[in-house]
Amino acid sequence: MFLEERYEQIVECIESEGRVTVKALADKFKVTEDCIRKDLRVLESRDKLKRVYGGAIIQRGHNDIKPLDERKNINLDKKRKVAISAAKLIAPGEVIFLDVSTNNLEIAKILREKDIKLTVITNMLEIVLELKKSNNIRVISIGGEFNKNIGAVIGAAANKHIEKFTFDKSFIGVCGINMETESISTIDIEDGNTKKTIIECSHKSYLVSEDEKFNYDEFYKFASISDIAGIITEKGILRK
Repeated sequence: MFLEERYEQIVECIESEGRVTVKALADKFKVTEDCIRKDLRVLESRDKLKRVYGGAIIQRGHNDIKPLDERKNINLDKKRKVAISAAKLIAPGEVIFLDVSTNNLEIAKILREKDIKLTVITNMLEIVLELKKSNNIRVISIGGEFNKNIGAVIGAAANKHIEKFTFDKSFIGVCGINMETESISTIDIEDGNTKKTIIECSHKSYLVSEDEKFNYDEFYKFASISDIAGIITEKGILRK
């Protein structure tokens, strides 16, 4: 095997598994651990990974805020898979919060089709418009200032309104999930504070996200993995 081929396969392993160990790579490629350490140093210099004690982890990135209309159409098949798994957790008669998230918009579409008796509180206007077509779902819209970049009502006024409720379950959109540090992050500070308030008012909270969000760290950490009941991606539900 040529050196560059090994580099490429090491990167593929990290992208697939999230992290690798020097020993496992040495066994896989039938080379010495010193050889693998050199490989990892080279790949780190190319920004392909980040070296940690005993191995390496994926090189984490950052996202930009995209307009809501654009976000709705990205990874749509994956979002629908997320929504199908999430909807299975929702029982008739429950009070749930759907946070601003295009994954949650897909959940709303499924709930509208099922039309079960339910109370849905949300700060995302698109979800309100979707659920207005339902006969059995009571919809409560959070009041406050509408943030055009985020596509939802967020901030201090919204948080005060949210604090008046108790939710059986909440479903939280997220920009970054770091399993190493157990931090959950977003791009906007006010959005993060609103998400934190929702979690604090919920008996159980679930993150809804495409699997790729495990590769991102955003600058504002609003919660920890220990604060949530599970993570729902297109691959299913990851419980604590």
